[in-house]
Amino acid sequence: MSGPLEGIKVLDAGAFTVGPAACSLLGLMGAQAIRIEPPTLDGLLFVGTIAGGTGTSYISSHYNKKSIMLDLRSPLGKEIGTKLVKWADVLVNNRRLGALDRIGFGYNDLAKMNPRIIYIESTSYGATGPWSKYAAADHFVQAASGFASVNGKEGGEAEILRYATNADYTATLIILNAAIAGLIARQKTGKGQRIDTSHLQGTIAVQTSRLAEFFISGKNPALMGSVSSRVAPSEAFRTQDNKYINISADREEYWHKICKALELENIQDDPRFSTNEKRLKNRKELVPLIQEKVGDKPAYWWMLHFDRCGVPYGFNYDYVDLIRDPHINENKWLYDMDSSYGMLKGYASPWEFSRTPSEEMTPTVKYDCDRDEILAMLE
Repeated sequence: MSGPLEGIKVLDAGAFTVGPAACSLLGLMGAQAIRIEPPTLDGLLFVGTIAGGTGTSYISSHYNKKSIMLDLRSPLGKEIGTKLVKWADVLVNNRRLGALDRIGFGYNDLAKMNPRIIYIESTSYGATGPWSKYAAADHFVQAASGFASVNGKEGGEAEILRYATNADYTATLIILNAAIAGLIARQKTGKGQRIDTSHLQGTIAVQTSRLAEFFISGKNPALMGSVSSRVAPSEAFRTQDNKYINISADREEYWHKICKALELENIQDDPRFSTNEKRLKNRKELVPLIQEKVGDKPAYWWMLHFDRCGVPYGFNYDYVDLIRDPHINENKWLYDMDSSYGMLKGYASPWEFSRTPSEEMTPTVKYDCDRDEILAMLE
């Protein structure tokens, strides 16, 4: 049996990462996804690291799809586009506001062609308001949403998480959720609908904890690096081999275990540190005591030791560590796959369905390479 969305048909009319990546995830769930590549070509084709003549960001945003190039402004492009709309269950668009409306492929046009279609539009800054006409990218949205203002080293400058596509992927997952919810609603009503969301909305929504601090205090949260604003100790400590390990005492019992593991029983009931509230207040006195101990041994030693002692800890891996880790490899979450761009790393579906297993990742194809197959299908 194929994935849980087997039989669902998806059109990717998006740009860059946000919309196209959502369509790829729908493809991993078993949907049949088709990429409509504009004749001007997507900007990601030429951005960043190049593999096989194509930007790796494009390659990583278009797996599990077939591809056709269409000029939706031309008579032939409109004809084929109309057939695709009638074929589709879901269309995803994250281009500039009104871009598809201006060429006759906005929601009102599509609903006449196919009343059951789920049309998802993810704009940069929303469909109304003074920013609505502007385009955006991940780092612009991080800055505009306030996300960048709470990231950075304590006492340093605010930082944008560059090229980790944090805001992009948040918007991608919101589109994915919207598509599934829209399909469920259609199953109940028999009717399609338009679903609007935005890059900025999604990035604001994932900041609930820091926004809550602001709403209560009325003050912008301070930059704290890896430090938790609610628990102490809870941050990354440097080890002897110049790596980092995260320690967190989010329950009082863990504070006692941390003290025992670090041979710091003498401060366990110290009046400055006896409760989480007091540890937060006196964190600048507490942290050097812990850092002195942690800095005496390498990271792997501490992993084994904390595991034995029942101390909550976390890895601080770089990508080299990640792909070498036996846990990652045993689960086969990353694997090599051949493609028209050369040998690439693929990753397994982030879901495991017991009855309807997700599809395996199929590599991104060259744009327009499935034209004949798609046209034959439509006929």
